[in-house]
Amino acid sequence: MPKRSAPAKRERKAKKTDPERNPPSRFAPAAFLKGTPESIQALCQELADAAKARFSDVTGTSFSRAASALVNQLRAAGHDLRSFDESEGLQEWQAEWHHPRGSFSLFLTFRAPATVEVTWKTETQSFVGR
Repeated sequence: MPKRSAPAKRERKAKKTDPERNPPSRFAPAAFLKGTPESIQALCQELADAAKARFSDVTGTSFSRAASALVNQLRAAGHDLRSFDESEGLQEWQAEWHHPRGSFSLFLTFRAPATVEVTWKTETQSFVGR
């Protein structure tokens, strides 16, 4: 019986990422790290407003789940957020960057039912959105 040759393997094509279909999050770390003081302040306020809107209607879920969902979205955008305080009605999160230009931190504070504080700190400035 003649020997069969193995079928040729197909090469997998690398998935193309379409920046128009999947634009980076406007809250990605680069937006904070490369921003002007004015744009960073605006980002903090926009993020606080978006979080407040999410907490204002937690129908069918809980405060904790809404906070976790928001944190997971920010993690997907590139923020290495870590919880450093969590209780029934309070969650506090932080991400840090050590850069040649200095150290930077993002702090998120969520208080039930819908109080939010977003703080971006550099070595010389702080920007707060509430």
